[in-house]
Amino acid sequence: MILANDAEFHEPPANEPLWAETNYFGFEIPQASAHIGLYSLFRPNLGVVNSTVFANSRKVNAGWEIDYWDHRAYLPIKDQPLTNFALDNGLKVICREPNRIWDISFHNDVALDVDVTFEALMPPFDMHDPEMNPRAKRKGTDLSAAPLWAGGHFDMTGKVTGEVTLRGSRYDVDWLSTMDHSWGVRGEYQPGTMTWLQAHFSRDLAVHAMFQFDPTVPQDQPLDLELTHGFVMQNGKVFGLKSGTGRTERKGLYQVQTILDLVDKDDREWHLVGDSITQFPAEYWPGSMSMMVMKKWRMNDETGYGTSTDFYDYSHFAGLFPN
Repeated sequence: MILANDAEFHEPPANEPLWAETNYFGFEIPQASAHIGLYSLFRPNLGVVNSTVFANSRKVNAGWEIDYWDHRAYLPIKDQPLTNFALDNGLKVICREPNRIWDISFHNDVALDVDVTFEALMPPFDMHDPEMNPRAKRKGTDLSAAPLWAGGHFDMTGKVTGEVTLRGSRYDVDWLSTMDHSWGVRGEYQPGTMTWLQAHFSRDLAVHAMFQFDPTVPQDQPLDLELTHGFVMQNGKVFGLKSGTGRTERKGLYQVQTILDLVDKDDREWHLVGDSITQFPAEYWPGSMSMMVMKKWRMNDETGYGTSTDFYDYSHFAGLFPN
């Protein structure tokens, strides 16, 4: 169970320099076919923060081709709580109600201004709690079962409201986000893989899921996805996923279309089809590269949007791009 004090920093082991505490707030702007990401990875024992902020509405192959990209690896933590912090890159996060309401802002004088509020539409989904997650006892080498989340991890879908100004164009924001918060040992070498995705349909319906895949599958070949964990949020209630498979058609290493067949804890079946409308390579932390897309999703008569990301370790690429 996730408690109110889990919104704050957790006490790191004194002898573990790579202990990390993270949070991520990402959301879509459907009318602009754009997605925004605001990510922070704190290393309290080292006194530094790795933070990535981006905005993308394009299909590109290089990070510098997107609308906005800012990745810093050595920002000072300073003496501030996780529930009220400001970083030197311009990111500021204030938690007004633990694990429920956050005010998030980012200001860059030239390219990107973000002023939004995240408000939870569900309780935090604790991946380690078998009452919420039917697959909580699952073992494996994928990222979602690796030590980096052994301390704790939760995901949570909420509504995002506010405004974004991107390279001179102002957008009202009134859509959804699936945020996450994790704590544990996070090394810079991570041999596991993860497909991490959301499909947001309305304030009453969203799907979040994580899968593992075979990183040796060559470019242009489809990926078969095996569920690690996830949930369906429906009318404020959370239904953990107990099984699921997926298949992603790709161009190069980027997702083109993903088809999912999921089963929740009440044996209800969910069939989703998502087509990519953006793409770019996102480096959230050193040592890992992720192929990120924004998808337009279809599920029965519902249409939604959400991001989908394939995480690789840099060591995987040597086998995919041999001499």
